[in-house]
Parts: sequence; structure tokens; C-alpha cells
Amino acid sequence: MQKRIPIFFTFDNNYVIPAAVAFYSLLNKADKNVFYEMYVLHSDITQANQELLQNIVKRFDSAELIFQNTGDFLLAEWNNGNFEGHNNNSNKFTVETAVKCFAARFFPQHDKIIYSDVDCVFVDDISELYDIDLDGKYLAAVKNPFLKISKSELSHLKPEHYEKLKDTSFAGGIWVLNLKQIRLDNLENKMLDIIQDNSIVKRWPDQDIMNIACDNNIKYIPLNYISYPYMQEKIIDKNLPSHYSKEELYASVINPKIIHFAAVKPWKGCTNHGELWWSIHDYLELPVMFEPYDILKDKTKRKYKTYKLLFMICLIGAITTFIATICTFLIMR
Repeated sequence: MQKRIPIFFTFDNNYVIPAAVAFYSLLNKADKNVFYEMYVLHSDITQANQELLQNIVKRFDSAELIFQNTGDFLLAEWNNGNFEGHNNNSNKFTVETAVKCFAARFFPQHDKIIYSDVDCVFVDDISELYDIDLDGKYLAAVKNPFLKISKSELSHLKPEHYEKLKDTSFAGGIWVLNLKQIRLDNLENKMLDIIQDNSIVKRWPDQDIMNIACDNNIKYIPLNYISYPYMQEKIIDKNLPSHYSKEELYASVINPKIIHFAAVKPWKGCTNHGELWWSIHDYLELPVMFEPYDILKDKTKRKYKTYKLLFMICLIGAITTFIATICTFLIMR
């Protein structure tokens, strides 16, 4: 008998192609004894794009895909809320980012559920996540690995929130949510208060809302459930400040469960593991909505050469100026 695991995703019409890659990789790596109940919370995904994703999932006998339209839920709060950069359109997030925090409302039939972003590739089975004993905690997530590296991660928070979360803040990407406990403690009202409180800046909407609301009542899962492609460059620094040990940082690169393209997306730029994402994209014969990887790679190389040339010109100019200054000084003597 297959074990049934509910998992949900929230994204808009612009992320359908990345979702197709993520869905295929999830099911391709899934344990054969697991059946995934897959849900998509959305407000604008077209019927044609829903069918595209359904056709991906139908390749497998071990899953079903259900779309659930959230309508205008949170839209007014999102438009009026203090989400950093929202008003000048520089924010890369959409209302779906906040909607994911309210899974308890949309899945009353479940006491526990997994959430995952779709800007990722699953490279291993993740079904063991569902077996985590949450033990009264609101969720299980990956501790943010950049708390000691980047000052911008939590610099937007109020001092009282910063002090509570500076060593404990968890990332988005993947969560195991204890919907039963969230309902028991009426956490939804607390989250709504945070969203509507414009004295609280929400730079990372889902993470800020949930971190503040959960107040450290959480569990942690290993970093390799969010293997960041750019971590490979960072861990070269032997003095890299981190809450993680050297072994844990390297394990996230060497033995990833999920590759999470949290910064540079493979369909927007050149990144580690970008070839893997594009291989799945091309295998599925998905619509070409992005520039192919080889073009992106070539652009990156040309951009690097341009920057290198500009650097050399600036360096030569600086050296010339320095020599001229020395010569002038010697002549004047």
C-alpha cells in the first residue's frame, strides 16, 4: 500500500514552466511506495497552463494534481502592505508568496503538509520529510545559512524581532507545516496582524511573516534540502561565518536533496546546475519561453570579458596617473 503525502505549491502564471520542471523532478525521484497529492494554490493560472502541468504529472501513476483558486485572498492586504520595494515594482515577489503561509485555511482535510517552491530541481526522494515528528512545533524548515554572512538578511527587522531571529531564522524553499497546531493556536490571526502592521517591513514576505509569527516554535531540517548553487563558491572561504559546520555546508553541495535556485534562475542567467534544469526542460519539450542555456552562458562569458576589459582599462589608467604623479613630484624637486 502506497503512503499518501500531501504537498502544495503557490505560484502565478509566470512560473508555470519552472513548475513543470520541478514537478517532473519531484516525481521522477519519488519513492515508488509513495503517492503524492499535489496541490497548487493560485489566482491566475490559465486553463491551458493547468493542462500543461497536468500532462506532466500524468506521466506518473504515483501522483495527482489539484488546482485551487484562492481568488482575491490577501490581495488588498498585499497591495496596501509594507512589503519592501512593492510600490515601485522592484519586489520580485507576488501575493502568492504570502498566501503559502495560510495552508491551514486551504487544506482543512490535512493535519500536516509539505510546501515547496518551484524554482528548484529535486535530485533525491524527499518523502522522509513527511515522517518528521513535529512535536507541537508549527513547522520544520531549513535554518537560514546566511545569517552570519549577509547583513541584509535581517537588517530590515525591528530590533525586538532581530534579537529573537538573528540566530534562528529559517528559510523559505521547503517547509513541513503542522496544520493541526497552527489551527489550535489560531496562528492565522497572528500572521494577518503581521501583514497588516505597516510598522513591520516585510523584505522576504513568507519568511518574515512565518518567522515572526512562529516565534522560534520550529524544528530544523538539514541544509541539503535547500542546496544553493552559489554555496559552492562561498565555502571556498575557510573563514566563512556560519551557524553550520564545515561538514554540513559541504554536504549541502556534495549530497543535495533539492537544488534551490533562490538567486540567479537558470532561465535568467548562468548558474551552477543550470544545465540540469535545462536538460529537464528540453526533455519535456516545454514551450521555449526563455533563452536557451547556451545563449545565456555565452552572454555571461561576454559580460565577464567586458567587465575584465573595463577593469584593465581602469587599472592601466590608475597606474598611468600614479606614474605621472611621481614623475611630476620628482621634476618639481
